[in-house]
Amino acid sequence: MTFTGTLFPYQVDAVVRMTTRRQVLVAYDLGLGKTVLTIAAIEELRNSKDIESPTLIVCLSSLKYQWQKEIRKFSDSDALVVDGTRRQRTAQYEIMHGVDIPEYLIVNYEQVVNDWEDLRLLSFDALVMDETTAIKSFRSKRSMAVKTLSKHINIRFGLTGTPLENGKPEELYSIMQAIDDTVLGQRFDLFDRNFIVRNQWGGIDRYRNLAKLHERMQGVSVRKAQTDADVAPFLPDSIEKDPILVPFDSMGARVYRHIVTLLEPDLQQAKSMFGSSFNIYAHYGEGSQTGSGPENALRGAVMAKIMALRMLCDHPDLLVQSAELYSPFEPDRGSAFLAELLEDTTVSTWVDKAKTPKLDVLESLIRDHLMEPGHKAVVFCSYVGMAGMLQARIGTATSVVYTGGMSARHKEAAKVQFQTDMDTKVLISTDAGGYGVDLPQANLLVNYDLPWSSGLAVQRNGRIKRASSKWPSIVIQDLLMSESVEERQHAMLRHKNAVAAAVVDGKGINEKGGVDTTIGSLINFLNQQNP
Repeated sequence: MTFTGTLFPYQVDAVVRMTTRRQVLVAYDLGLGKTVLTIAAIEELRNSKDIESPTLIVCLSSLKYQWQKEIRKFSDSDALVVDGTRRQRTAQYEIMHGVDIPEYLIVNYEQVVNDWEDLRLLSFDALVMDETTAIKSFRSKRSMAVKTLSKHINIRFGLTGTPLENGKPEELYSIMQAIDDTVLGQRFDLFDRNFIVRNQWGGIDRYRNLAKLHERMQGVSVRKAQTDADVAPFLPDSIEKDPILVPFDSMGARVYRHIVTLLEPDLQQAKSMFGSSFNIYAHYGEGSQTGSGPENALRGAVMAKIMALRMLCDHPDLLVQSAELYSPFEPDRGSAFLAELLEDTTVSTWVDKAKTPKLDVLESLIRDHLMEPGHKAVVFCSYVGMAGMLQARIGTATSVVYTGGMSARHKEAAKVQFQTDMDTKVLISTDAGGYGVDLPQANLLVNYDLPWSSGLAVQRNGRIKRASSKWPSIVIQDLLMSESVEERQHAMLRHKNAVAAAVVDGKGINEKGGVDTTIGSLINFLNQQNP
């Protein structure tokens, strides 16, 4: 089997390292061709007979067909994508027990759990874990299943441009358990003692010895950044503009202040009950969710109100949609808080009269950008309902939507339409498109809102800054409602990125071995704002 592509000069060292060490974290920055160089490494190991059985590729569902396409493009090997109903997937696994079997089997992370009985009967010589932040959690079923599977495969590669997705070194420890558990040790308590400083409640106060952690990771990882001297010439210049701050209209500001008055007592109660160990964001998967019943209940109440503030910043209709979706018989649908809030006719009248200042700014921004021939844009948002409203404002004739509710085939079709159809000028995506989706045809990316995760924010922005881009420069633009929780969210993401840079690149480490922060408490922030 043969690699038929051509590597960029900065990719060659990574392939050499992968074929010699064979258990490697490929931490190349976004857009630098991790998929292609991994195919090159696998094909070289196949030629040397170090790989004789198939290679298993585990990736996000939305990237399965992209991997198959790249394998067929850059090698003379073939790849089978596992997809479809349970019966169809069983038939696909049966092919791997035959005589003429493909060199690669491609599954998504959930299938490692759901199809375990089929996968455990197959033999693989190599394992590729794409977007390894999918296994950052110690406790998730998919993380434990992938780690169990990895123990029986000698050649293991983990791929991610954001090894510390939330600026948390403990997530890197989880990832390394699947790649090479000797690097950071097999006992988390020792890792915790070396690199984490905890407060009296057991919560994380800060990180330390980050230079030491960076040094350890250098031995097992290959890393290139977009700004490296040997990389930058192959990429478009990236113009990351200062956020556009959009003021609320009078009714929107009234609704915002009302929700803040309901949120503040919850935050004061949390402060008095749990101190600084109270982890607000664990409610949405960031950090431990093993707190007590009262802690989890209070966290849910706080996050319901924060989400309401974020929805209001995007569009007041999102509040109405979430309230209407709620049912006590289906508590996972919609928001109980918003359903109760909008029973107040005064508040519901304010919401009905609130305007859409951020959407108005986006429409103007996109319209001006598309006036130039050939220009295209990507718009990211956090809510599926918002994606539909964005398309309605931008125009269905010139845009496509990419969301997690679509099948892998439909997402691939939307992506290809944007890439190949000159009349399709805008791709509107939820965070389902934040990982691994190459969109080099665009020269503007707008974050209509921001994600919780710093890694996902970086991933979003990397969709259009690719080595395959033909644009001399691309523009990244964030939209934030001024004097709102979005401004604090922006500051938090910058701090998380600083921690990640300290571990991955050894940058910004202070004399205490940590990273400086100027982020104050959420309570103080809310008290200072007056939209």
